[in-house]
Amino acid sequence: MGTTRATRAADKSQVCRKFVTALHKLYGKSVPRIELPVIETVLFAACLEDNQWALAEVGLKKLITSFFDLNEIRVSSVNELELVLAPLYKADWKGLRIRSILRSIFESTYSYDFEKLRRQTLEQAVKTLKKMPDVTPFIRDFVLHEILGSHIVCLDESMLAAAKWLGLVPETADLNDGSEYLKGGLKKSEVSEFCYLLRCLATDPKFIPRFVDHADTEQTMADVMDRFAELQLPPKKKPNKPPAPKEVSRSEKVEAGKKPSTVTPAKPIAPVKTVAPAKAATPSGKSKPASKPATSAAKTVANPTTKPKAPAVSTSGSAVPSKSRLAKPAEKKTAIPAAKKTASTGKQNSTKAVKKK
Repeated sequence: MGTTRATRAADKSQVCRKFVTALHKLYGKSVPRIELPVIETVLFAACLEDNQWALAEVGLKKLITSFFDLNEIRVSSVNELELVLAPLYKADWKGLRIRSILRSIFESTYSYDFEKLRRQTLEQAVKTLKKMPDVTPFIRDFVLHEILGSHIVCLDESMLAAAKWLGLVPETADLNDGSEYLKGGLKKSEVSEFCYLLRCLATDPKFIPRFVDHADTEQTMADVMDRFAELQLPPKKKPNKPPAPKEVSRSEKVEAGKKPSTVTPAKPIAPVKTVAPAKAATPSGKSKPASKPATSAAKTVANPTTKPKAPAVSTSGSAVPSKSRLAKPAEKKTAIPAAKKTASTGKQNSTKAVKKK
């Protein structure tokens, strides 16, 4: 956005007068007034923030009549206060602020008499209100304007959004900056009427959705009346966004002027079937056991203590005897010691000599 162009006070006041005259046609010229004690003025400001004037009056009246006194409101829960203030916008926050304000006043004075604020100067009143928790800038400015008659433009969030959309204040302004900016174009006697009419516009259900969408370029005081005329026209329909283009993968992209080459798909390779080796028949008609691999034979030679494997079983269920069992067992030859050999030979010679005699 561009920077806001400097606007003279005379130009501001001229634009504000034209704007107020145009609002008279929509909301009339009568401006309501309030004459309430200071503490009830504070409670009314809490109800009025971001709401219409008539709804705030109904909300404050319902709040006072629903409870016995202000002390009962102080000790009530936020949920109970929210139910009473239900028609108002952000009723839960309003109930929290009202209870907090009443507690702060009671703890400082042990009563609900807050009329001492009328006898204070502007600086003293500002310090007193700032010490109270949950007092928003709008509540503070509204009380100072209504009780002390200070030259202050009271803005809340809804009024600030409408003022930015119209170009009455810069786009980057907050509540304090917007109040000071408009203060230069309004007299002290014009503040109440301007704030009331701007509130009527900002809280009008027909225009609330329009103030959410800001313009692409920043508006200035010179654009206020044009924006106000545009506000009364039916809202423009936003063009539908074109659908996002589909992303094309690299494989699908084809160079311009070239035909895509046709590639024949590779034939699938058939899986290789594993064929079991045929069993050799033994002389007895039974199948021979599978020959052991060389590695197993080498292991048996290296490690003679290994136990022999169980004989293989043929398909008929009977155990196939190994070659070692089919061969006939060799006769055991027992070695005869040398001493026994000489003794036996001697006996044989003696027996031969007897026979000859």
